[in-house]
Amino acid sequence: MAARPLGRLALTHLLVVLFGMGSWAAVNGIWVELPVVVKDLPEAAFQGLLQLLPPPVPTGDPATGRQVEAPGVEEQEEEASPLQEPPGQAASSTPGPDPKAHQLLSARAASLLGLLGLTSALTNGVLPAVQSFSCLPYGRLAYHLAVVLGSAASPLACFLAMGILCRSLAGLGVLSVLGMFFGAYLMVLASLSPCPPLVGTSTGVVLVVLSWVLCLGVFSYVKVAASSLLHNGGRQALLAAGVAIQVGSLLGALAMFLPTSIYHVFRSGQDCVDLCGP
Repeated sequence: MAARPLGRLALTHLLVVLFGMGSWAAVNGIWVELPVVVKDLPEAAFQGLLQLLPPPVPTGDPATGRQVEAPGVEEQEEEASPLQEPPGQAASSTPGPDPKAHQLLSARAASLLGLLGLTSALTNGVLPAVQSFSCLPYGRLAYHLAVVLGSAASPLACFLAMGILCRSLAGLGVLSVLGMFFGAYLMVLASLSPCPPLVGTSTGVVLVVLSWVLCLGVFSYVKVAASSLLHNGGRQALLAAGVAIQVGSLLGALAMFLPTSIYHVFRSGQDCVDLCGP
């Protein structure tokens, strides 16, 4: 099969990149405007517009680490796939498969997929549902900074992972626990709304904004690393990663629907009314 012209391959990759960037730029562009109009416009201004946008990359998340290669482009595998036995081990071992080795490799792949699902549930479903409750008590500036800087932390984490990639499952687990620590702090602030701790102070503003930036940045890095480790598994691994991201996002959104929309567990403040006074 003849190799495709280099110019055509470059053009194909450029179009794919622009398509993915356009989708996420539109979604994030609308998202960062929420602090400005959240008290003035109903949510259906935005939900209807989001339905008209094309879907992002097939994995369903901007933090996939790598692009899906174009048809006809061959990429040399630099490391063993987490879904199969390493080549060196396969060559030196006996013809019969080692059930214990396959079990360990499958457990590693399942752990990576579990991390993808968990982090996607938190960043795409759980935490966005309470962002206004955790930030607005500290003022619209805190809300605006948390949304804008949090959105900027995700691509920065992706670029960091391109140069420094954690390949240790234990390391990714530690980072996930760190991200959940910041997420738990934000959930506590949202549950105590409209009177969370340090409300009306600069310290409270700094803590809530910093927590959002670090939480989203850490989780984005974990998603990049997990997706990159699964990338060498080929089409099957990429498909499993996409399913884990979508299922995690769905479960996270469903889990927050009842407490936010039906039971109103989280309460918001009222304009010109001090609900936190003595």
